[in-house]
This record gives sequence, structure tokens and C-alpha cells, in this order.
Amino acid sequence: MTVDSVVRGTGPDPRVEAEVRGAALGQLLAGGPLAESVHVVLVLVVAALVWNSLPLARTFGWVGAVTAAAALRTWWRLGLGRRAATPEQALRGVRLTVAGVGLAWGFGAAAAIPELGVDQAALILVVLAGIVAGATGTLVGDRRSFRYLLITSLAPLPFGILLQGHSRIHWIAILLIALFAWGMDRVHRRAHRTFAERVRAAALLERSTQELARQHAYLDALIASTPVAIAVLDDRRSVRSVNAAFEALFGYSAAEVVGAGIDGLIVPESLRSESTELETRVRRGETVRVEIERMRKDGRRIQVRLSAAAVKAAADGALVALYEDISDRKAAEAAMREARDLAERVARARSAFLANMSHEIRTPMNAVLGFVELVLDTELAPEQRRALELVRTSSEALLTILNDILDYSKIEAEHLELESIPFDLPKVVHATATLLAVRAREKHLELTVDVPPEVPQMVRGDPTRVRQVLMNLIGNAIKFTEQGEVDVSASVIARDGDEAAVQFRVRDTGIGISAEQRGTIFQEFTQADASMTRRYGGTGLGLAISRRLVALMGGELAVTSEVGRGSEFTFALTFPLEAGGQATARATVSLGGRRLLVVDDNETNRRIVRDMLGAEGMAVHEAPRADAGLEALRRAARAGAPYDLAILDAQMPDQDGFELATAVRADRALTETRLLILTSAGQRGDGERCRQLGIQAYLTKPIARADLVEAVGTVLAGTASAPGTADLVTRHSIAESRHALRILLAEDNPVNQQVATAMLLKRGHHVDVVSNGREAVDAVARERYEVVLMDIQMPEMDGFEATEKIRALSQGRTLPIIALTAHALSGERERCLARGMSGYLAKPFKAHDLFAAVEGRVAQAPDTEAASSPAVDLAGFRRTMEEAGAAEAVDGILETFVATLPQRLEALVAAAGGTEAEPLERAAHAFKSAAGTIGASHLAALLEDMERAARDGDLAGARNKLEHVRGEARAALDYLRTATKGGKDG
Repeated sequence: MTVDSVVRGTGPDPRVEAEVRGAALGQLLAGGPLAESVHVVLVLVVAALVWNSLPLARTFGWVGAVTAAAALRTWWRLGLGRRAATPEQALRGVRLTVAGVGLAWGFGAAAAIPELGVDQAALILVVLAGIVAGATGTLVGDRRSFRYLLITSLAPLPFGILLQGHSRIHWIAILLIALFAWGMDRVHRRAHRTFAERVRAAALLERSTQELARQHAYLDALIASTPVAIAVLDDRRSVRSVNAAFEALFGYSAAEVVGAGIDGLIVPESLRSESTELETRVRRGETVRVEIERMRKDGRRIQVRLSAAAVKAAADGALVALYEDISDRKAAEAAMREARDLAERVARARSAFLANMSHEIRTPMNAVLGFVELVLDTELAPEQRRALELVRTSSEALLTILNDILDYSKIEAEHLELESIPFDLPKVVHATATLLAVRAREKHLELTVDVPPEVPQMVRGDPTRVRQVLMNLIGNAIKFTEQGEVDVSASVIARDGDEAAVQFRVRDTGIGISAEQRGTIFQEFTQADASMTRRYGGTGLGLAISRRLVALMGGELAVTSEVGRGSEFTFALTFPLEAGGQATARATVSLGGRRLLVVDDNETNRRIVRDMLGAEGMAVHEAPRADAGLEALRRAARAGAPYDLAILDAQMPDQDGFELATAVRADRALTETRLLILTSAGQRGDGERCRQLGIQAYLTKPIARADLVEAVGTVLAGTASAPGTADLVTRHSIAESRHALRILLAEDNPVNQQVATAMLLKRGHHVDVVSNGREAVDAVARERYEVVLMDIQMPEMDGFEATEKIRALSQGRTLPIIALTAHALSGERERCLARGMSGYLAKPFKAHDLFAAVEGRVAQAPDTEAASSPAVDLAGFRRTMEEAGAAEAVDGILETFVATLPQRLEALVAAAGGTEAEPLERAAHAFKSAAGTIGASHLAALLEDMERAARDGDLAGARNKLEHVRGEARAALDYLRTATKGGKDG
């Protein structure tokens, strides 16, 4: 086995193996001088032993051969230093010289043994054995060199021994030589392996030591160069070492801090107890990260981020602490806080400015708009009417600009908050379109509104913002349309449980928008082109605000348009459905099965009327022209199935609605047919004309579904009237049939007092006026009012304090109180409601806004003087079961409830008498579920309170409610026995 083979088999690291080879070669060369001298000495000793036994020539030849081989080895070894030999070449030289020495000994001994006696031959063998044994040490670095010596020195001996004789002793000698050679080879192999492993281990140790030193040096350099201050502490909190960043941060040199206590160096005295607590946490194994104050050498305090941890590999309890200077960050945070505080102060100042500006502008405008509206309803000369119309138009334009600026400011400042209140969605759409119907009629445009019956009625959202978006879109459509129609529609595009997605669409036949202009119309202060601003007016904020409002409500405002053909704006909003609020319009008589003919040249109008009244069960037929309508009426009369009602459009080509009505009334076969006129452009004198023609109803478009159904029902409930005697049904006659209210107006501004009073008196209501909150409280204590209009800003006592005092009165607890305020900022409504008010109306208000707030609030207010609600809402339960298609099961369910109620009450009493809460909780839950199902809401609420108390472990509280439950249960039982046939057996 060679050095190379051993090296290749013992390790993969070539650098370590190269060191092993170098060590082996060095060992071979280092033992050369001694071995060469020993060989010469031993050959002389052997020559002395055989001097008389061998011929002198043979003796001198043996001595000369060995001496020459040793000299050759010495010469080669000495010359190796002068030659630039590679390790492989040097190793080959060693092997050859060793083989030469072995050959000299072996062949010399083999030639001498036949001439010698057995004892002398044995001495020679002993000498050779010594040489081989010594070589296991001098040649330990190379297996091949040892084997060369072993073979060359021992292989010739058997030949010499056999030449001496063939006796048993000779064969034993040969055998011993062979065994000796085998044994020496194994000894050398083991020694060589031990040598190689020792050299390899030493090399690896040296390399590991060097690598460790290098890593230590790298780590020291890393710590020294890191920008974070580092300190290593011992178990006594003394500093063992610091880096350059620590010196720079705290101003100490390493010599000053090493060995000193860390507290005395950098910890302020007031924070040392906290520092001790941090150390305790670190020694428990926690890694501490805190932002804390430390002190420099010059006494200046700095903010640092301290990260500390125990050195787990250290047995002496060392800690490492990192200090990061965060003074700049803290300064930046302080600056940011100051900037935020400044921004908040600016925002508050801006909000206050906007509120004050809103109040100061809206208050006089309220008077202007209110009085103009009142004066316009009186008899005026044409010039006076034109002047007042101009005043009203200019005031409304100014108010629109003000609202746009306020809304835009609130949106930009992210101060605009959306409401989430129940409202009538179809009513909002129709009311919004109705407000703009006059402008449409002035331009001779057809304004249609289509809200099909499947659109949910009561939803939850922000009606003000929905109305604002629709108002802007419809207003723009009318503004930019010279002829044709404006169509407003709402339709359900998706339903998901308690939510409905409604798509709103405003379509016109106006000038249209080019593709290039569509990219900019939603930008602030931008219209389709600059010339439009001059021609049509406007701030250019309307669509920008509308798009932002739609986005805030969760939708996206989109537009499709073609120049010269018109535009269509659409957006979809998702509304939560208001439970129990999906009421339908109710007529004074049933409309199911009634026959109706709609005569209108506009297909959209016909479809809208068909959808509205078809949903009520009416059989709706259509005619596109007056002559076709008249023929349809006559054909139906001849067939014995006349129409109950004909709805006629007032504006039709060739023959208008009034002319058609004249023809109908002239036909004796059609005298029983009731007539209703729909007009887009009402004129003075139309009402009298209708009465003269025997027309029963006269309504303006767009018309809300509920209003149309109510008007149709009212017409069908009456009889066909002869010309001149008709009792005409109009919007005003329906409104006048409403209940007159007793209203208290608390307002300090005399002009606003007159405006609101005039509007309400004209509506038919009774109004008392007070000038401050204290008078309002006294008035409510003295008189019975159905609604209070409360100004917020009043002398002596403001509206909020007055509301609080009114609520403390017995008659004021449920009294509707509507806030009147000129503040139009977000949050004002919430503030009013939070202070106990029932509603909110911003100044300046239009008459219809005031009427809706007053009359709608009264309709919602509970009547405490009315009879108390029944113990069981049977009507609601029956309605629920009818909607589910299970009306026939109602009586059986009620009978079961009546029969099991005593047992349920007994189970409840038994559970209340025990010591465990769980049985009482279960009994109350089961009883509550049954009571809630049939509509016994009072009983269910009491049982829910009992169940909650039992669940919380409050047995005493649950037992205290037992008597109330018994009383309510008896009331429910008595009511059911009286109201249902199922109680007769009870």
C-alpha cells in the first residue's frame, strides 16, 4: 500500500492529504543519516563475525556492497536539496535507494550462509531481523519503501539456507523467515496507519485552529464595524467589551468602560430600577426590546432602542446589549405629530368656516326661496311672475353651487359620512323626478319614470345621497336635451338573501358625448367642452361629485353615449332590505280584474303604466294613438266588456287627450267609462276643463306608483260623472285629504318663522310659533302638539337643551322633534339624533321637503294614547304564513300553542324552583321560541330576558321575571281564546 492509496482512502480534503504526504516524505528523509550509519556499522560487525569463516574476497565484497549502497543513499539524499524534485520524484528516489540497501544485505547474506555454520548463519539472520524491525520505524511514512526493503533483504535468504542443507532446521528457518516477514508487514501497516492518522489529525487541528482564529477575527471586525452600539456584560453587569459604535454613541473609549458597571456609565439614576427589571427578564431567557432613554458621557440624554439577550453558549452568565440611536426617528415622529395636530386644527377651522358659511348663506336664502315660492302661488302680472321666476332660478342656482362646493370640500377632506337609515326607494326616485318635471315641461320634454313592482320598497341606505346623484343626472339630461325624452328607471339586477342590487339608469335623447369627451366629464370643474359652460352654465362639479358619491356607496357611475343620439348614465347600488317594510300601494277598492286602456303615443309611458297597474291585477290594454284608443273603447263596449278606466295622455299628435275625452263623452255607449288624464305640461285652467268634460282624475307626470294606484282606486271607487259635475282627483285633493297637524315651530329668526308658517298653513296644518328653547318647553308642557320643528341655534336655550327638557316631560317622550339647522356638514344629523331628536331638516328647505319631514315623521311616531298593541300579533303571523304559502296551517298552530301553553308555564315554574340554572334556561328558550313564532312579542321578550339571566347564572334575577311572564302568558292565552276558534275548546 502506497502513501497515495492511504491518503486517497482516508479523507476527501486534498489540502490535508497533501500535508500528510509531505510529513511522510519528511519522516523518510529525516531517518536517512542514522540508518545509513547503522548499515555500515552492522556490516562491519557481521564481517568481524565471519572473518575466519568466509573467504576474504567474499567478505570484502559483502561489506563493500552494503557500504556502497549506503553511500549511494547518502549521496542521493544530500543532492536532493540541490535538485528541484517533486515529492513524487523524491519518493521514488527513497524507494530505489532503500531497495539497493536491501539487495546488498540480502544477496550478501544468501552468498555467505552456505559457507557458515548454523550458529553463524543464525547470527546473520538476527542482524537482518534487526534491520527489518528498525525499518518499521524509519520507513513508517511509506508502505512501498518498507516492502522493497523487506523483500530485497529477506527473499534471497531461503536460497542460501537451502544451499547449506535440507535438514529440518533449515526448513524451520525458512518458515520462521516467512512468518517474520508477514508479521513485520502487519506491524508496519499498523504503524503507517497510526502515523498517517496522527499527521492528518494534526493537520486538521491546525486548520481548525486557523479557521477558528479567522472566524474570531472576522467576528471581531464585524462587531467593531457594525453601526449599532454593542456591549457585552458579565454576570455582575460589568462591561467586558464594546465596539467602536458604542464608543461613538456614548462618548467613552473602550479603556474607560471595560470592567466598569454599565449602570454608572450610561443609565440615568431615575431609570436604574427599570434597568434591573430588564436584566431580570433577560436572565430568565427573554429577549428584551424596548425604546428607552440613556445618557452619554457628557450628560446629554438620548433616545435608544435597546435589544438585550443572554449569551446561551457562555457559562459565566454573559449578556449582550445592542443600542440603536433613535433620536432622529423620535424627532421625526414629534414633527409628524405636530404636523398632524396642525392638520387637524386646519381641518377643524375649515369645518367651522364651512359650517358658518353654510349657516350665514342658507339662512337668508331660506327666506328668499320660501317667500318666492309662496308669492308665485298667488295671482301675479306676467312681468312680476317672470321677475320672481328669475329670482327663484338664480337663488336655486346659487344654492346648487353652494351645495356642490360644500360636498366637494367634504369629499376631498374625507369628512363626508353616509347615512344608513330606512327609506322608500321607489318614492325617492319618483319624488326626485317630480322635482324636475317642471323644467322638463318648460322644454316640452317627456320625463318618464319606470320603477317596476319587483324593486324593493323599503331599503336601508342614504336617501339624501341617492336623491342627490339622481337629481344631478336627471338635471343634466334635461339641460342637454332639446327635444325628445328623458327616461329614469330603477331595476333589480340581483337578490341575495336580505340584500338587493338595484341598477339606476338615466337616459336622454340629447346632444350626446363624444368618446374623447367621455374621458374628462367626471373630472372636477370640467364639462364636455369649454363652450358648454357658457351655453348651459354649471360649475362642472356635479358629475365629479356624483361619481365620488356612487363610489362611496359601493357602486360605479358609468356612461354610454353617441353624439347626436343621446346619453345613458348607469350605476348599481346594493341595499340591505328593511325587514317588514315591503308594503305595497293600496287602493281604496280592489283593482284585481279591472279592465284598463292606456292611450299614449309614447311607448315608454305605456309600458310604465302597464307595469305599475298590471302588478295590482288589472288587465291593461294599450293604444298608441287617440283614434286607435277610441276604437278600442267602442269595440270593448260592443262586445259587452267595456273598460272600467281609460288613462289618456294629454299631449298626443293629431288628437290630444282632451279631444279624445270629448269624443268619449259624446258616445252614449261609453258614458260609464271613467277617464284619467296624465299630462307632462300642466296649464292653468286644465282642472276646470277636466270637470267640464267629466274627467275623474288629472295627474302630472312623472307619477309615483303609489300615487297612481291611489288615484286609480279613488276613481274606480266613485261613479262615472256627467260633464260639469265631476269631483276631480288631483295630487292636491289627495294631499288635502290628509290629517291636519298641530305643529310647534321653535325659531328665533322672524323671516324663517314666516316662511315655515306660511308653507305649513297653506298645507292645512295649525302652527304655533315660539322664539327660543325655553318658550318651546313651556309650550309643550301647556299644549298637546303632534310634531315640533326645533331650530338648533336660539338664544336663552338652544334646541339641544330644549329637546332634553321636553323629553323629560311625560307628553314629550315620544313627541316627534325635527331639527332645523343651517349647518350642512356631515355628522350634523347624527349629532341631532344622538341628542334625542327624531329627524333632521337642513335650511334652506323646499316646501315638499318640509311636508315630507313633518307628515312622514308623524306617520312613524307611536301613538301612546291609542289602545295598546295586542298580546299576540295575529295579523302579522297570518301574513307571514300567507307569504310562505302555508296560510291553512295557522289555525292548527294556534290551537297547539293554546293547548300546550299551560304545560309550558308549569315546566317553567318547576325549573325556576330548582337550584340549577340550565333547566330554567332550556325551558325559557323553548317557551320563547314558540311565543315568538306566533307573534307574542311581549311574552317572547320577557322569556328572552329570563333565558339570558339563567345563562349568566343569575337564578334570582330569572325568578324575579316569573310573575311578569305569568301575567303576559295569561294575556296571550285570553287573547287567543277570544280571537281564534281554536280557543273554544280550551
